[in-house]
Amino acid sequence: MLAQLQLWHQHGWIRAIDYSLAQQFVRQLGAGHEAMAVLAALVSHQLGLGHPCLDLQQLYENPAQTLALPPEFASAESLQQCVHPNALLQHLPDLATLPACLAMLTNSPALEGANSPLVVQQQRLYLRRYYTYERCIIEDLEARMARQPQVDTRQLKSVLDELFGASDKLSWQRMACAMAMRSAFTIVTGGPGTGKTYTVVRLLATLQKLREQAAPLRIKLAAPTGKAAARMAESIGRELGDVPGIDEIKQDIPTTATTLHRLLGALPNSRGFRHHARNPLLADVVIIDEASMIDIEMMAAVVAALPQHARLILLGDKDQLASVEAGAVLGQLCWGAEHGHYTPDLAEWLSATSSVPIPADKIDAEGQRWPYLQHTTMFHESRRFDAERGIGKLADEVNAQRLTWLREWVYRSDEIAAQQPEFDNIRLLQVRQPHDHAIQQLIQKGYQPYLELLKQPPPAHDLAAADAWAGQILNQLEQFQVLTAIRQGDWGMHEFNRRVSYWLFGDAASVQNWYQGRAVMVTQNDYSLNLRNGDIGVVLQRGPDEPLRVAFPTAEGGIRWILPSRLTQVDTAFTMTIHKSQGSEFNHTVMVLPQHDVPILTKELLYTGITRAKEQLTVVTASPKLMLSAVERRIERSGGLTRY
Repeated sequence: MLAQLQLWHQHGWIRAIDYSLAQQFVRQLGAGHEAMAVLAALVSHQLGLGHPCLDLQQLYENPAQTLALPPEFASAESLQQCVHPNALLQHLPDLATLPACLAMLTNSPALEGANSPLVVQQQRLYLRRYYTYERCIIEDLEARMARQPQVDTRQLKSVLDELFGASDKLSWQRMACAMAMRSAFTIVTGGPGTGKTYTVVRLLATLQKLREQAAPLRIKLAAPTGKAAARMAESIGRELGDVPGIDEIKQDIPTTATTLHRLLGALPNSRGFRHHARNPLLADVVIIDEASMIDIEMMAAVVAALPQHARLILLGDKDQLASVEAGAVLGQLCWGAEHGHYTPDLAEWLSATSSVPIPADKIDAEGQRWPYLQHTTMFHESRRFDAERGIGKLADEVNAQRLTWLREWVYRSDEIAAQQPEFDNIRLLQVRQPHDHAIQQLIQKGYQPYLELLKQPPPAHDLAAADAWAGQILNQLEQFQVLTAIRQGDWGMHEFNRRVSYWLFGDAASVQNWYQGRAVMVTQNDYSLNLRNGDIGVVLQRGPDEPLRVAFPTAEGGIRWILPSRLTQVDTAFTMTIHKSQGSEFNHTVMVLPQHDVPILTKELLYTGITRAKEQLTVVTASPKLMLSAVERRIERSGGLTRY
């Protein structure tokens, strides 16, 4: 069996760390525990796929689908040499059936004691570290949900009437503010443009107006990435001027946001943070935007660093892709939120704060079975996208997995756009090859304003003008973006970056690693430079006698200039994966799908890519039916955050 795992590793089916873990288990437990070593490798492999655990029931029902093996670009040679996942478990008696596997785990020394490397819980197998993360999150959230302060509903209604205006129409934004007063944990979820920022400013005002203490609440705003934090701060600052009746507390509402790493105080060359259970944050309220991007390790760090009295409020779109790292925290906590599942008691309490009853279809007599949903508000109506027009219609149909309209659109998008102007901002471009001339024209036209700005360098030795010039170029990068579904192969991010770079800069991009105009993305946190995974910069020359530098935007709206030699973990960013695009928006988004169907193509991936576009979306594909296949597939990440 170890020989088979070695072949899987050699052919790229599993990672080196997965195979090494299996070897370590055999060395420590002995050759008679080969089955345990195989399971350890599979648990580690699942972590690489974003699952904090190995769901044993799913493994035995469909090994290939659960393990996502063979990989999307498996060679013919590897398919001949490597045992298929569906046959792997049959090679050892201890793994032949699920009952045999569970019996073996019960008696394994790898699961004995409080410090065992593996933990099994309800047919889910964890590495202990990730089991600990999950338990930490569950126990903390349960404690915060249980702390329900006494709230005067009449006083709360009066404050909400002032902030939202009295109305006989149901406002879910208003309900979210009321919900946040009931406990120390709240989730606000909804798609792009559904009013999350509009709500959070009024939520902050509600908290400050109804605070029990004399001093203003200490409120921290954060997001997983620098770009998301900057956009959160900008949106709140813009919305603040439109909120009535807050003159006396306006100075108490924060308008700056930071990354989670900076909030917690990331320690250099360590997984740890300065703030933790023994050194908690000095905060009464922590609000985190783009919470769908938070992985299980980061969420555990957040709750550990929160003081016991503090409120935690998560904002995000539950239907977006989960985090790149292991875990689908927001998606699991919000599972079923579109149906409400509010208990009758909660529905009555919420109605009393607005004089508008909660719709009957959102009330569930057995709502106590959905504990997190008693603290969750979901917004359905988008102010940015019309659900019956263009981008909004396409996103809604994909998210709901409705194929009737989609099937017509993927084969007749140009004809529909010509006949129905409300659909002229979405287009499907069918091509045969990834280097098709139609793609080249589309991308060169999209990046033309960017290239024009590069031709207008600032006066020599004028650093302020250089900062302004770099800021314009970085802003222009947000106007047009190519997104790919996959990383490798002719239709993947790396090859498209190489191709697009050549189309834009010719031989300079082919022979030089660093050249004027190259857009780059940081791919790993660099604490020494205060750069985070996902930060975008552009290579520029500030003056004729100066070396090339990479300009990065700062959270304060300025520019940082860093020498390329100091950047060791970056990718070209003219093309990025849909995963990496989370938390960003672009005026015109080009979404490139691969030539053949692969497991990564899901309705969540498509929905996330579609909703990155603000004004125009172009879907590029060699096979329109591929989009229909992807819509029918959902992401199912394993985990035990929810118990229902």
